[in-house]
Amino acid sequence: MEEIVRFGVSMEKNLLAGFDDLISRKGYTSRSEALRDLVRDHLVEEEWKVEKKEMIGTITIVYNHHTWGLSDTLIELQHHFHNLI
Repeated sequence: MEEIVRFGVSMEKNLLAGFDDLISRKGYTSRSEALRDLVRDHLVEEEWKVEKKEMIGTITIVYNHHTWGLSDTLIELQHHFHNLI
């Protein structure tokens, strides 16, 4: 585990109250834990915006296979957008 470094954070009272509410709703045990998660999430989000690299994900479609023509439409869409999927 990496060394933990303490630092101070200043913010408006209403912002801190909202943060404390979030901590309570999400079940965090401390402000530090919640802040670490927020920073990690933001760093990952920014990396995805900046980096031009391949990503892996899934697309899950739930549909009624008895609906006439729907399977064909889905296949057509997959072929049309194959470069993006």
